[in-house]
Amino acid sequence: MDPSKIPSFSKVTAEELAKMEMEYNEMIVVIHFFIKKFLEKSKGIPLLVSVTDQNGVFIESIGDKSMKDTMVHHAGLQKGIQFTEEKAGVSSVLAAIELNRPIQLLGSDHYHHFLHSAACYSVPLSVNNKLKGTISVMTFLNYAHPMILTSLETVVDSIQRELDLREQNRYLDQINQMMLEKSTIGYIVIEKNGHIITANPKAKSLMPALEKKGQFIHDIKEFHDIQEFIEQGNSLNDYEMVLRNPQTSICLVDCFPFLEGSLIQLYDISEYKKTESYIQDAEKLSILGQLAAGVAHEIKNPLTTLKGFIQLIQENQYDESFTPVLLKEIERINHITNEFLNLSRPTVNAKDWYVMSKLFTELEVILSSLALPKNIDFVLNLEDVPAMYCDGNQLKQVFINLFKNSVEAVEQNGVISISVQLASAQSIRIRFEDNGEGFPNEILTKAGQPFVTTKQGGNGLGS
Repeated sequence: MDPSKIPSFSKVTAEELAKMEMEYNEMIVVIHFFIKKFLEKSKGIPLLVSVTDQNGVFIESIGDKSMKDTMVHHAGLQKGIQFTEEKAGVSSVLAAIELNRPIQLLGSDHYHHFLHSAACYSVPLSVNNKLKGTISVMTFLNYAHPMILTSLETVVDSIQRELDLREQNRYLDQINQMMLEKSTIGYIVIEKNGHIITANPKAKSLMPALEKKGQFIHDIKEFHDIQEFIEQGNSLNDYEMVLRNPQTSICLVDCFPFLEGSLIQLYDISEYKKTESYIQDAEKLSILGQLAAGVAHEIKNPLTTLKGFIQLIQENQYDESFTPVLLKEIERINHITNEFLNLSRPTVNAKDWYVMSKLFTELEVILSSLALPKNIDFVLNLEDVPAMYCDGNQLKQVFINLFKNSVEAVEQNGVISISVQLASAQSIRIRFEDNGEGFPNEILTKAGQPFVTTKQGGNGLGS
């Protein structure tokens, strides 16, 4: 290789160069941003910045026109040429790639004579510790200065940090996107004005209306009740919503405001509600078995009365005064069987206004049946309180469960007291008291936690 002659360079094809430019597009944009500032601070010094890939292929040049006209065009340096030691000899680009450290070649350090009037500085560029190429600065020898290499290293360091950050953000975006796509929780992002920006697949499966783009929160009928609340930027937690999609779903809705809008989360609790209903029905069946003997005893008493009156009628000793008594006893049997049947029906959510004293009066026969085996004396103290909007049947189930717990806690001939009173203008206090031993402190501190129980064979889920 003759050092007095300008070398001939290898060159990639136009298709390969186009592919490389596409691959390095983001990197070139970032390099342009930082190099532009570098060149502005170096005004008065003719600098030419070039970028290569990790194989020494020249893919971009930025900088002084005089440098381009003399050095670059004269030497045939253009996009797509490749620096190789066989054809171009020793260069700062190849040395920086091979040694993976900053390199400077000044004047006669270059192999080729046409570069003896130039100073070249090259710094390797890596992204996430992976070599991506080099950034080099060329100037005339009389402008050479150690600070050029130092400044270039600082600029390349800034470029690397920016590219590393973008790569990490891209990775996190991909992870987040994958999590959103696969998540069993529905996510909806809205702007402050209520415009829906995006919704993940789970949200769209729960609300098919979200498939249509460009909608606002007020366009989705399921959000009508809480639309104003969300648009005002308020937080929302565990709001229960019934969604009429192809299959009716029950969701808990959370809303979290952020600087530019709000994030809405939809937790599908349909299966949980089904399981809860199954457990409640199973509890009812368990209680029904325990009630059977007590109910039979309660029915036996009016039947005995009826039997006596019928015997009197057979002996032609009927008196009109018997009729009200007979009807009363028949009504008592009817009441007992109705309550028993109500308890056995599957759980159905049906809210209405209920008076607590009436609920307990209706339950009295059932509670008596539970108390009978231990000969428990239970007292009802029912004050006049306002009606409450609730699910009466579910409340009855709760009261039966609480009473059953008290029955299990007391000894033979125990005492259970139930009181209903007004606690405040907005609340009613219903209290179950018994003369059992009570909870030990270590259990009392865990009250309300799932799976905590003192019962043998209990599940700690409220049964």
